[in-house]
Amino acid sequence: MIEVSCIFAPTTQTPAHIRLAEELGFARAWVYDSPLLWADPYITLALAAQQTTRIRLGVSVITPHLRHLSVNAASVANLHALAPGRIDLGVGSGFTSSALLGISAAKWDYVETYVEGIRALLAGDTITWDGVELALMHGSRSGIDDHLDIPIWVAAHGPRGARAAAQLGAFVVTNPVHSDNPVRVGGRVCWVMCYGTVLDEGETFDDARVLDAAGPGAALGLHLGAHGPLAGTPEQIGHTAALEAIPEGRRGQELHRGHLIEPNEIDLQFLNGYCIEHATLTAPPAGIRGFVDALDANEAAGVVYQPGGSDIARELTAFASAVGLSPA
Repeated sequence: MIEVSCIFAPTTQTPAHIRLAEELGFARAWVYDSPLLWADPYITLALAAQQTTRIRLGVSVITPHLRHLSVNAASVANLHALAPGRIDLGVGSGFTSSALLGISAAKWDYVETYVEGIRALLAGDTITWDGVELALMHGSRSGIDDHLDIPIWVAAHGPRGARAAAQLGAFVVTNPVHSDNPVRVGGRVCWVMCYGTVLDEGETFDDARVLDAAGPGAALGLHLGAHGPLAGTPEQIGHTAALEAIPEGRRGQELHRGHLIEPNEIDLQFLNGYCIEHATLTAPPAGIRGFVDALDANEAAGVVYQPGGSDIARELTAFASAVGLSPA
């Protein structure tokens, strides 16, 4: 079976959830990075490193607009010191985090340069960045190794991101619902993200528990508008119209409020069982296992599941059971 991992919109409870993910047999636990929305990824992973021994940990993804590459490189090296040999790094163009800053996502050419710079710094090289020579210079007493080979993923949801990953020789993490032109999954270099919940016997898409657990992921389908999985539906059209009624200066904030943690007030006007069914991976255990088996047949390298709602422990446990993970 392909590798099964998990990813979190980090909260103060995420370190404990990562500990549970390790106990359930998940291979990796990654966290998103958007400081205006979620808990700090590096603090979260540092706490998780103290509570785990096997599961790989990573940020997915850092973006060029949020932190200078020297800060990200140093933070990754620090994490490696806390969890040697267990650290991953994802890099992307930063759609959500950039939108909250009122700027466009980074150009892919710049993302490639940024990744090359971080990779070189982590390897112990000196680089020139914005006309200044930079190198990681942690002394021996710091406990931090400045000569590392950290696996890197590129968040690619379309052909340009996929080309950047290929150019860099990096792995790919993708979410097919993020684009109306999704990347090819094959080659055992691509990890596929999904949201949703495992249905208990007799549950429907409109049940309160299901809406709670899968609602954050389904809301993303609304946020993606005409380019997402709900494009052209009354729910998407109504959501987009409600959003456009908000003054432009506040629109980005209101769109992303609660992003991937809990539906916001606009989302709740349009979120229903149809959205859950068509914008998330929500199914009985056999359907979840079938999805993972299909990815395996298409030569994906792994699946990355984001649990949602008010009972993250239940979601992790149910998903692990559905796909047949063996507890560590």
